[in-house]
Amino acid sequence: MDTSIQSGAPGTVVELAGAAESSFDKQQRVAGSDVGSADYATSRAAVFRWAVVILLANQLLAIVKGSAPVTPLDTITSLLSVGVFQYMAWYAVFRLLGAGERTKTASNRDWVVALGLCLMVFIPTPRSVWVAATTIGVYLILTPDGDRKLRSAGIVLLALSVQEFWGHQLFEVIASPLLRAETAVVGTILQTVQSGAYWQDNMITAKSGWGIVIYPYCSSFHNVSLALLCWVTISRLVSDTWHGRDYAVAGLIAAAMISMNMTRLLLMSFNENLYHYWHGGAGYQIFAITASLFVLLASLFAVRRAGDRG
Repeated sequence: MDTSIQSGAPGTVVELAGAAESSFDKQQRVAGSDVGSADYATSRAAVFRWAVVILLANQLLAIVKGSAPVTPLDTITSLLSVGVFQYMAWYAVFRLLGAGERTKTASNRDWVVALGLCLMVFIPTPRSVWVAATTIGVYLILTPDGDRKLRSAGIVLLALSVQEFWGHQLFEVIASPLLRAETAVVGTILQTVQSGAYWQDNMITAKSGWGIVIYPYCSSFHNVSLALLCWVTISRLVSDTWHGRDYAVAGLIAAAMISMNMTRLLLMSFNENLYHYWHGGAGYQIFAITASLFVLLASLFAVRRAGDRG
């Protein structure tokens, strides 16, 4: 599922988002005049900000080239294929780097790392962007030089790389047992509510003989990875440090996404009409909107509560 936010409760979202933004603005950030100063131009934050600009530009260029657009509308459509949560993560990386300390001058090692990794984008493979992004993220996490904003930017960039690339590599390794496990759970539930139903491997068959096959793109894994990317993005925008409740909230969000996806698979397994409704019809849109809003609101609510307690 390519989760996207399509509609929701505007007042609630705006109120919570405003609280998160206000919390972030209370923390140290670079003013507009500082960003244009000579000090900021040679700071670590500025060097890696330009490096991330190059990475994002190359990712968007690869998406456009891959879709082979004929008209400007085709180009816009291809860029919109990138999920909202991914664009949120990119925004967070730029925002956090922009809020980095301008007094921290980039070292020779910083320049070598940034320039060297940016050169990787010329390697003719889409994975080069994410390998470079991963390395920059890890580098910022391990060498923050006392700048928590840079460390947070590295965390979000690493999370984005995992969701966009490394997670897919991991899923290819664990897909078979994971799909069987999901099938077992959904199939067992169907058996308890409908005698005569059965499941085997990644296939579920109802009493009527109607059956579905759970393919990799149906797995909860993709929903969970997107949800956790959203959580990491929002939490790092608001707070520079990890707390025990952060992991608890992440676990609850992941559990909720798994439950919602399995409920959808269960409904699809009852009969053909429900399958078409929840797989590609209005039911799918309801699922996508509900899942997206839940993740967004849960993340905003959690960081707002954390801010009130902090």
